[in-house]
Amino acid sequence: MLYDEPQIDAVVDGEAALEFMKEATKLATATELEDIGARLADKSARFRVRLARDRIDQLDEQGFTEVVAQIFSIRRKAGRLIRSNGLDTLRAELTALLHGDAGIAARVDRFTSRITGLEPAMILALATESLHFTEPERYWLWTHWMWNPATRTGALRLVTHEAAGLEAEGNGATYERIGRAMALLDHHGHVAGYARSGRGLFGIDVFLACVYAVYMATMFRLKLSQEFNRILPDLPELVERVLGVRPPRGDHGE
Repeated sequence: MLYDEPQIDAVVDGEAALEFMKEATKLATATELEDIGARLADKSARFRVRLARDRIDQLDEQGFTEVVAQIFSIRRKAGRLIRSNGLDTLRAELTALLHGDAGIAARVDRFTSRITGLEPAMILALATESLHFTEPERYWLWTHWMWNPATRTGALRLVTHEAAGLEAEGNGATYERIGRAMALLDHHGHVAGYARSGRGLFGIDVFLACVYAVYMATMFRLKLSQEFNRILPDLPELVERVLGVRPPRGDHGE
């Protein structure tokens, strides 16, 4: 897809994006960020093993648990999802979401309205992480640390202008709007250099996680004591955690 400069400039706050990346590179090396980008590609490969069109009908409890364990906000909640919905329903709804014939907005709305047992933001994370990491060339990530419609906050808002138009009625329509903003940010980021830590949209995933980490570090530093600031993980670890690629440390990476 081709983008003209006025269109990009209206949506992407290039100055803010570069400033956030400048701050991030004070807290993490390029090698560390590129390693995270490579691990996102590995995560995607694992999702495709479980959720690809020709494999999803074989998804069992172990496979579903392994998928959920890679999603930061729900990594220990596979059992609750299975108890609330049943594995057959989860398999059927994931199939409709990932491989159905309806438009993407309708598929996201269907999934987030039919799956129960967790907070809506967590169910949305399951939907968009499954989409993005199963087909990263077609679909993008959306979690509430990136954009929270209720509070109008998140990493994506920090590097885009109001013209990005992130607000919409319903999860599906919002997901589509985020996709348009992400495509412009990704295009600008690969040209400007701040989205090169991973191939395709994985680079912008790493970048937005860095934006979130820098913002969190700044807020903690301003609002909390030095003792509490020590609780916040360093930037590479926080980026790894929110993207679900923290190297295993026992219980699902903790």
